[in-house]
Amino acid sequence: MTTFLLVSIVLFVVWLAILLFANETRREQVMMSVVGLVISPGVLLIASMDYRGAILEKQSVIGIEDLIFAFSLFGIAAVIYQVLIGRHAHKLRGSHYKIHHVGHWIAHLVLVLGLWAFASLLLLCVFSLSSILSLIVGGLLVGMYIIADRHDLLMNALLSGIFTAALVFITEQLFFIRLFPLDAASFWRFDTLSTFIIGGVPIEEIMWAAVVGFTIGPLYEWLRRYELR
Repeated sequence: MTTFLLVSIVLFVVWLAILLFANETRREQVMMSVVGLVISPGVLLIASMDYRGAILEKQSVIGIEDLIFAFSLFGIAAVIYQVLIGRHAHKLRGSHYKIHHVGHWIAHLVLVLGLWAFASLLLLCVFSLSSILSLIVGGLLVGMYIIADRHDLLMNALLSGIFTAALVFITEQLFFIRLFPLDAASFWRFDTLSTFIIGGVPIEEIMWAAVVGFTIGPLYEWLRRYELR
């Protein structure tokens, strides 16, 4: 059991509270959490190159704490705007675009996430960006494409990014940095990161959480052709 597991458990408690009290967003929350769970191995594999020092010290790249963290983070990011602002999803008026079955929706989702992965690997291999910056920029490009297609989702994306980043920062600061400072010092590879550190948390970690919120926040509504009002 790693000390970072406490952060994952706290996030899962937040996830569970949202699930219990926000009835209208349950389906979206669970579906996007599963998405986070599925893609987390690939994300962690990329991050193991030069970002997460704790990963390099283990034989196993992925721990249970990473799976819980990704599951909780993606689910929270998908619905945090609706929960905190009190918006509700409705079918987009005048839209002739329909997803007839779950397989169709999954195909579109895989395509979007595939573009995120392709852009990240391109930035990593061709432009020699660090692994975390590649993931951040790749996700930002996907999020910007969503907003360019659906201007009405801009506020959803921006506030989801801010709320998600704030939640991750507060959770890691209170339940990881302060409680386990020695473990936190070796958790990230600070020698490969920028010098910008906020409360012991690398700025890249906060930016990654913000991009997850920015992109995942409006993704479900964009794919389903929903509007929030």
